[in-house]
Amino acid sequence: MATDRSGFGDTQAVRVLRLGLAILLVGGTALVILHDWAGLGGNSLDYLAGGPLYDAIVIAAAVACLARASLFKRERGAWILLGLAILAWAAGEVYWTWFILDNPAAPYPSPADVAYLTFYPLAYAGLAMLVRARAHELDWRRWMDGAIAALGTAALGAAFVFDFVAGETTGTSLQVATSLAYPLGDIGMLALVVGVITLTDWRPGRTWSLLLVGLAAQVVADIAYTLQSTNGALPAGNWIDPIYLISAACLGAAVWQPPAAPIRSSERPGVWREMMVPVLFITVMVGLFVMQLLGSNSGLSTALWAGTMVAVIVRLAVSDRENRLLLARVQADPLTGLANRGRLQIDLERQCAAATEERAVTLLFLDLNGFKHYNDTLGHPAGDELLIVLGRNLREAVGTDGFAYRIGGDEFCVLLTCPEDRFDEVTRDAARALTAQGKGFAVSAAWGSAVIPREAATPLEALQLADVRMYAQKESRRVALSAPAPPLPQAPEPEPEII
Repeated sequence: MATDRSGFGDTQAVRVLRLGLAILLVGGTALVILHDWAGLGGNSLDYLAGGPLYDAIVIAAAVACLARASLFKRERGAWILLGLAILAWAAGEVYWTWFILDNPAAPYPSPADVAYLTFYPLAYAGLAMLVRARAHELDWRRWMDGAIAALGTAALGAAFVFDFVAGETTGTSLQVATSLAYPLGDIGMLALVVGVITLTDWRPGRTWSLLLVGLAAQVVADIAYTLQSTNGALPAGNWIDPIYLISAACLGAAVWQPPAAPIRSSERPGVWREMMVPVLFITVMVGLFVMQLLGSNSGLSTALWAGTMVAVIVRLAVSDRENRLLLARVQADPLTGLANRGRLQIDLERQCAAATEERAVTLLFLDLNGFKHYNDTLGHPAGDELLIVLGRNLREAVGTDGFAYRIGGDEFCVLLTCPEDRFDEVTRDAARALTAQGKGFAVSAAWGSAVIPREAATPLEALQLADVRMYAQKESRRVALSAPAPPLPQAPEPEPEII
């Protein structure tokens, strides 16, 4: 099993405890389901199924979670809190069985309600601690998607459950507050469950699935009970009790499971998967907005709706900004920081489409002479350093007159968008920027050019013509600069000096 397992060894006492828990959780839940849903045992089993057995199953789930806390050190705090949450739930059930069941004069709210409501903050904290223990290197997208899913779920719950209960609840202020606390707790729990599922990229794994299904079943049963007791909104009967016990069985089954799977960022998803959560919940929020225009929803559902919309907008805005930054990185040469061949293709196509005889552009193709000798003599790290310096000089030389590119190796391109009467001057400046001289080496640039659209109409034609002219200059061994640069002082170290 996992490396963080500690304590709670596989002794005889432990095996007996696990067997007893399994019998109670699985066998007891199955018996209550058969009784309440299929009528097994008739009225003779009513008290057992709805009282002592029911309470024992919930207590077993709490014991199982507390036992799990001793199994895995990293998750210990989380499972202690979850175990205490279920223990509070169990205390409420025991009080209900002994003091409220069959008591028509039972007070409301009662100590059972205090215990039931204590379940929520403890479970929230336990689930949050488990996420913290198992979430590794999640990027902001996953967290934002979790927040959007949680807020959207809460907005749905407020619109369809809380608003209905708030409209139907009567009694003293304390009674109304208690009645509304249940749907609020349930909505918060369901929102957390959906948020965690989103964090796991919709693949929670077995341990997470059991935990989240258990919490979700608790919420479903609680909402159903609230609606059932609110002016008979749902059919009467004990059909809801087994749902509570399914929740307890799923939560208690965690004692037999491996550690919760780590929550990690996967490879960058495709466009559809990345946009699925924002698109889904913004659609839901638009529907809720229409409902608010046609109805009278509470301030809570309105606030949650607005919060979800803000989260979606922030998610999309920051995603767009990050995508632009990523695109810029993809289109840049990692060594020199100049634009790369892919960016040249995009810019060249755009300039070819927009160029006219009156507003021509020029493509320069530049290749370094002597760089291979420099690289072979001083080594590739020194060659990279020289390329970084030459790339910076080329960018400064071109300035606002065009765009500079490194298209691979010792080949560079410049796209001149300045007035045509500056083409020659900027060309000479660009070639000079790619010149270096030092002890035992001399690096210069050969170039070829193509004027668009006068000499070439398409990107391919411009690249081919500039390339041919550059190689023709190399073959004729013409110097790249209009005049040779003056010799530089000889440095004692073979460091390049840039002209």
